[in-house]
Amino acid sequence: MVNKQISEIKFLFPKKQYPIYRDYIDLLLTMISRDDSCISQSDIEILSIALGDKTHQLFQMVMSSEEVSEKLKTVFSHSVKLKIEILKWLYTANTELSNHSNRDVVRLVISQYQVQLDEINAYEQQLLLKVLEEKKFKEAEREQQLKKEEAARNNQRRKEIEALKASHVDFEDFELYGIQKNSRVDKLLTQLRKKTITLEEFKWLDNVGFSTELVVQKYHLHLAHQHFQNWKQKSLPWELVNASAAYRKAEVLTKIKRTLDESYPFNLPKNEKKLKSALLTTYGGVCRDLKDYVNSIKLGLEAHKVTPLNFRPCTLLGAVYLSTGEFDLGHEWYDKAKERGFSQDAYDNDIKSVYFRASDEMKNRLKQNLVATGHKYKWL
Repeated sequence: MVNKQISEIKFLFPKKQYPIYRDYIDLLLTMISRDDSCISQSDIEILSIALGDKTHQLFQMVMSSEEVSEKLKTVFSHSVKLKIEILKWLYTANTELSNHSNRDVVRLVISQYQVQLDEINAYEQQLLLKVLEEKKFKEAEREQQLKKEEAARNNQRRKEIEALKASHVDFEDFELYGIQKNSRVDKLLTQLRKKTITLEEFKWLDNVGFSTELVVQKYHLHLAHQHFQNWKQKSLPWELVNASAAYRKAEVLTKIKRTLDESYPFNLPKNEKKLKSALLTTYGGVCRDLKDYVNSIKLGLEAHKVTPLNFRPCTLLGAVYLSTGEFDLGHEWYDKAKERGFSQDAYDNDIKSVYFRASDEMKNRLKQNLVATGHKYKWL
């Protein structure tokens, strides 16, 4: 308690700013707090008088108390008031001492106790060093503790990650990660890596949010292979149409393009007009995907000639003409498709697909055309 009071008092008078009064306070505090002090009470009173009336009043008030703690309380309370006066002198005369101070006596008394003041200063320096060392030690301990806590947290995180890895599996080829092991998703994706899954299973994956673009492509690729094998092994011509559609969705066109090239011009019986039109249309779609627009238009027109009332060749031609910037022809063929049963929703989806597959330059041109022709879409 006493040490705390002494520290608070000394804090009021920093040595650099108040060198004289700090010496006075050091001597006064040493005299009243230490029984083994060699500092004379009469000398301190003389010093108090030499410093001026305010300081002498402080000394008298202090000495009127009996208990050390009471004396220190008095020193503190009167030092606050005294400091205000000293600040005025510093501001007006650039000195700690008032005009009524006896500077010679002050210097004389303080010089007589220089040894004690040096000891006090050295003791305070030791205390300061000790405090700094203790602070440094505590900071080092705290830093060490923080490192231990961080290491413990990292260790816990590692354990959690290891536990998660042990119970989960990644499908990097589908860009899906952290799938619960032995879950339905895990089993379906594992199967999809090697062979097809059912349409219902594919739809379920989509509904639960696990149908990435790579999953969709893989599903259609397996489906395409299945249809293609049915066509080759069982001579089912419609399976070639289905295979072509699936290969297009899987964005794998080399194999089906070669096969269609070899099969064209699809010499079929006259009563197989619907099949021939479907083959010509899907062949034209493959050419469109490969940006072979000349052959795509040729095949679309041929399919339309075979089945003039079927909307599918019309949608192919509409998409190709819009993709090549012949917007009037594109809208004309889409109008024909709608006249032949192509729904408005399907038409809107087709227009969106054409737009997002176009180059940036063509997107800009097509957007201007669609807006000018009254098409209003949020995605435009």
